[in-house]
Amino acid sequence: MPDSVHSISDGLQHLPFGAPVAEILEAFDRDGGVILDDVLSPETVAQVNRDVDAELERLRCGSETGDEFMKAFFGEKTKRLTNVVTLSPVLQEALFAHPTTMEYIAGIYSGVSDAFWLNTCQVIEIHPGEKAQMLHRDMGNYPLFYRYGPDAPEVMVNMIVALMDVTAEAGATRIIPGSHKWSFDKPYTPEMTIPATLKPGSALFYGGKLVHGGGANVTEDVKRRVIAVPYNPGFLVPEEAYPFTVSLDAVRKMSPRMQQLIGFRSFHQRNPAGGSLWQHNYEELAEFLGL
Repeated sequence: MPDSVHSISDGLQHLPFGAPVAEILEAFDRDGGVILDDVLSPETVAQVNRDVDAELERLRCGSETGDEFMKAFFGEKTKRLTNVVTLSPVLQEALFAHPTTMEYIAGIYSGVSDAFWLNTCQVIEIHPGEKAQMLHRDMGNYPLFYRYGPDAPEVMVNMIVALMDVTAEAGATRIIPGSHKWSFDKPYTPEMTIPATLKPGSALFYGGKLVHGGGANVTEDVKRRVIAVPYNPGFLVPEEAYPFTVSLDAVRKMSPRMQQLIGFRSFHQRNPAGGSLWQHNYEELAEFLGL
C-alpha cells in the first residue's frame, strides 16, 4: 500500500523518525498517534539492553507498595525500571534530548508550552502470563484537564520505544485510534483496541488523550521490553525547587505531610481519580529515601 494511503483498519500510520513535523501532526490529529520507524539504531538498542539487563534481573515483578488500584495498574507480572537516563547514558542524546524528538514534542505542545519535562524514562518489561492492563488515557495523571474532554490541551505525550520485537501475543500496547476525539464519557472496551506492534528501535508516539493499555502476554517464554518516554509541559512544577535546596537531614525532622509538600514523598491523586507521581521504580519515593 502506498505511504499516502492509510485507513484505521491498517493500524497507525508508519513514518520514519525524521519525517517533517507537519506529517507527524497530521497523523496525531487524525489517529491520536503514529508509529515512528528507526528511532534507535540496532547498535543503540543492543547497548541499551546491555545497560539495563542486570538492573532488570534484580527487580521483582509487581508492586508491593501503594493501593490496590496502583498494584493492578502496575501489573503482577510486569517490571518497571526507572532512571534509565543514567543507567543508559547513550539514550540522553540518541533519544531523550535528540533534536528530532524535541522538534516533535515542541510541535505537539505548540501553544501549550515551549519548555518540557521528561516525565519518566522507564523500561517496562511484561512477562509471560501477564493480564491486559486497564485501558486509560495518560492525561489521567492530571485529572483537572479531564473536564475539557477532547478539547483539553495536550499535557502528556508519550513515546513507547521497542527494545525487542513487540508482538500482539507478547503484550503490545493496545490502542483505540481516534479515541482522542471522543467524548470522555463515551464508553470503550478491549474489543475496540488494536495492537501497536513494533520492531526493535521503532516507537509508538501518541498523545495523552488516546485510549490505550498494555496488552496481555499470552506467550510461554517471551518478554515484552520497551522504554516509555513521556513528556509533559514545563509549567507543571512548583515554583521552588525544594529537593535541591533542603537537606535530607532537615527533611528527616519533618512530618510525613510536610515531607510530601516539598517533594520528598510521592503524590497519590485519588479524588478526583488520578495517578501516583514523583516515584522511583514506580514505588513510593519516601521508601527509596529511607524516610
